Amino acid sequence: MRKFSLLLFLLGGCIQLGFSQSQSIDKLIDIFNNPVNYPNYIMISAHRGYWKDYPENSLPAIQAALDLGADMIEFDITKSDDGVLYLLHDYGLDRLTTGHGIVRKGEGATFEYYKSWNELKDLKLKEVTGEVSEYKLATLRDALLKCKNKALVSIDKAENVIPEMYYLVKELGMVNQVTFKTKIQFFPTPESIKRLVTNKADQEQLVKMFTPTVYSELLDKDPDLINKMKAFIGAGCQGFEMIYFQDSDPMLTRQITVEGKTYDNILSWLRAKNTCVIQFPMWPETEKGCWVPRKFKYSIINLKGTDRRCDWDWLLQSSHAPDVVISDRLEVLFDYLKTIGKRSL
Repeated sequence: MRKFSLLLFLLGGCIQLGFSQSQSIDKLIDIFNNPVNYPNYIMISAHRGYWKDYPENSLPAIQAALDLGADMIEFDITKSDDGVLYLLHDYGLDRLTTGHGIVRKGEGATFEYYKSWNELKDLKLKEVTGEVSEYKLATLRDALLKCKNKALVSIDKAENVIPEMYYLVKELGMVNQVTFKTKIQFFPTPESIKRLVTNKADQEQLVKMFTPTVYSELLDKDPDLINKMKAFIGAGCQGFEMIYFQDSDPMLTRQITVEGKTYDNILSWLRAKNTCVIQFPMWPETEKGCWVPRKFKYSIINLKGTDRRCDWDWLLQSSHAPDVVISDRLEVLFDYLKTIGKRSL
């Protein structure tokens, strides 16, 4: 019944809200690489695909996001202990599949992996309700092919498998279409990324694909943060996922000076550099909040005080609106952005 309802929604809603107005892949690449040229277009990235009606990180969830007209598909990857890259957000199997046990363990960019692909390939995925679906875990190859020449791709949780991920993307001819992300602390310099591959051309391309995640507290914790970001921009990095939460956030209130020029805040500097700002406004997946993969539990999200990212009126104020919003609720966000005039080229 849910699938039939979604079909009706797509048939009627696409006409009403303009979801079907997908851009060509070349246009999407240009929008992402040159946000200054598209001030009235905020890109939409589908968080783990469209998992409202299908299991997260599944091929049907990816297809549903494409059908809705998402500009970018974001998904999480891990690997089996025999080297198969596949999609899964959690460090264990129990919440999302019919399997049991841990599949990865570690901190930073160093992990150990468990379970062979033979043990994983026939598991069934669970929907957000906990209901077992007919769908199985997706390999990274199949997920990339699903998106090829249709939408940009953002790969999360690739920390310890970046070379394998990169060479697969290269093999499929998608290096200009795919980005990947992890905390800037894990790979703080372009050189730390470049050394993961050997060929000079591959090194340069890999840095261009990296969109480091930067949390606001780093402005206080790392006095060299701006120089690190400046080095990435100089090496061709096209965007950063900037995590800011509320009006008093130093990413919004603190002036910075770069190369003798003062900017209102770090976001103003990135705009001046024609560098894409990406933001993820958390949406509680259940009434319990957001699932924390390392801790195997839900974390309560304070939507009213400490975390204002779910307030789109706040998040998309012109003074600090991102260029890309990663969302779990695509149909609502499409409608909202169109209403405020931010889906126009």
